[in-house]
Amino acid sequence: MGTDHEEPALRSRVKTDVMFRPQLSSRHTLMHAAFLCSGLLIVAMGWESFHGWLGMLQSSEQSSSLWIIPLISAFLIYERRQSIFASAGFAPHGLVFVAFGLGLYLASFGKPLALARFDAIALAILGLFTSLAGAFLICYGTDAGRKATFPLGFLLFAVPIPQAILESLVRWLQWGSAAVVNFLFNLLSVPHLRDGLRFYLSSLNIEIASECSGIRSSFALLVLTVLLSYITLHSAWRRLVLILTVIPLVLIKNGIRIVTLSLLAIYVDRSFITGSLHRRGGFVFFGLALAAEGVLCWLLQRSEVGTQAPSGH
Repeated sequence: MGTDHEEPALRSRVKTDVMFRPQLSSRHTLMHAAFLCSGLLIVAMGWESFHGWLGMLQSSEQSSSLWIIPLISAFLIYERRQSIFASAGFAPHGLVFVAFGLGLYLASFGKPLALARFDAIALAILGLFTSLAGAFLICYGTDAGRKATFPLGFLLFAVPIPQAILESLVRWLQWGSAAVVNFLFNLLSVPHLRDGLRFYLSSLNIEIASECSGIRSSFALLVLTVLLSYITLHSAWRRLVLILTVIPLVLIKNGIRIVTLSLLAIYVDRSFITGSLHRRGGFVFFGLALAAEGVLCWLLQRSEVGTQAPSGH
């Protein structure tokens, strides 16, 4: 049983909470308004770069859906808003990120770098998103910035990869896929002769061109795996394991696709090598790779739950 003097104390505490909530709500409204104005200002300043970025995505080898990345980041922040904004407060040192981002943005137009249009837009977008993250830090504080590290860092996936790096990645995917194809042909006892990226079969010659590298599906698989690891796993090393499996999985996916199409063309119908399964059937093999990632994620999640379970009462 409680004593009589506990009731006035409880009423006083409830009264204080009720008085504090409007102040807290008013402070959050001010922070949201400040960030909204800052964001609109950054978008307005970089509108030409954003417009060029959206136009470039249609022909990008990396992905045509990078525009959805900022929407996902915004949703993640909104979905975790109670935790992120619980102890929000202004942090002037976020100006360092804003200044650095603006420096990158202005450098993209500088003559000393003499960047190609693709790379100039990539640098400009990186600068604008860095400035946006800095504005978030200024308006909401260090604690909110720490809790929103992943959603803000996730914006990096929306930055186009510089052309030189992208070409190197495509080349690596070509050679890695060729190694898997060679292994699978040997495993299936398919007579063939390999010459670099070319394979000579009994009635068919194939070459693993840059279009066969699967760079778009590989990038999409990486983004989805990173997002899946963040949502479902808590252990850092388990997240890393799940993400690293993307590397062999994209090569295996590409190899299985190439071998499947080749064998269908040889033993079923020649049109398979140029038909719809070749041109638009990538989602089938992408789905298999994504399902494999899902199974591994489930196993890692179960092991995580097992280690967190109490050993006794």
